[in-house]
Amino acid sequence: MRPNIRSKVLAYSQMGNKESDRTIVFIHGSTMTKEGMGLFAKAFAEYNCIVFDLPTHGESYGTKTGGISDCAAAVEDSIEDLRECKKIGKKLWIAGYSMGGAITLEIALHKKIAMNGIILLSTGANLDKYTPLIDEIKKKPVSEFQSMDLFLRAFGQDTTEKERQEILQGLEQTKVSDEIGYQDLVYSNGYNRIADVGEIQVPALIVHGGDDEIILPMSAMDLWSSLKNSQLLLIPYRGHTAIFEERDYIVKKVYSFIDKC
Repeated sequence: MRPNIRSKVLAYSQMGNKESDRTIVFIHGSTMTKEGMGLFAKAFAEYNCIVFDLPTHGESYGTKTGGISDCAAAVEDSIEDLRECKKIGKKLWIAGYSMGGAITLEIALHKKIAMNGIILLSTGANLDKYTPLIDEIKKKPVSEFQSMDLFLRAFGQDTTEKERQEILQGLEQTKVSDEIGYQDLVYSNGYNRIADVGEIQVPALIVHGGDDEIILPMSAMDLWSSLKNSQLLLIPYRGHTAIFEERDYIVKKVYSFIDKC
């Protein structure tokens, strides 16, 4: 679905309760599309949920992803359009996963979009410091990168083989090309706004897996200590895909967070 107010509006899916006065905008991570993020977003049936495809991802426009700030601007424009179309009301939360979390932080720093809070899933504000696997990937040419190699490192030690296979299948079926996925990782790996996030005033919920190898848990700790109005939910023995490994528990905590905003 694409509203027609501007020529460059991100493709999106709308799910949940479209009549709700509470909207969550979901921003997917590296290598992903809105279909992959929708596997998590669909659990929020009581809310109006908007899930975007970032530029060059899925059904969205573009030939190059652009940096975190460029993606944030594209999301901001699209939110404004959807508000004009009455598809997003006044009560808004933005939930970003991994790279999408960095984009969410950037949107909060821009202070262009009025929102009630942000939900930061397996992410950080200093991704240049806490992403050792991506540091290794960047040493190799794009032609050698395969998303599945990264997906296999995304789980915590308590994740069962059945859970792994189900999550891997969902990620594999909804991912972008490996070339775009590689671009995503390069852009994310260079992101560092830890010195600035103290300017963010809206409430924040930070969710991170204690066994995350892709973005280390210390990234969440640093973010928590830097964001004034934030709370940290650290999920023991779960990895970078904690939102899928422990979905029901995390969804319950997000509902509670939104209720208190």
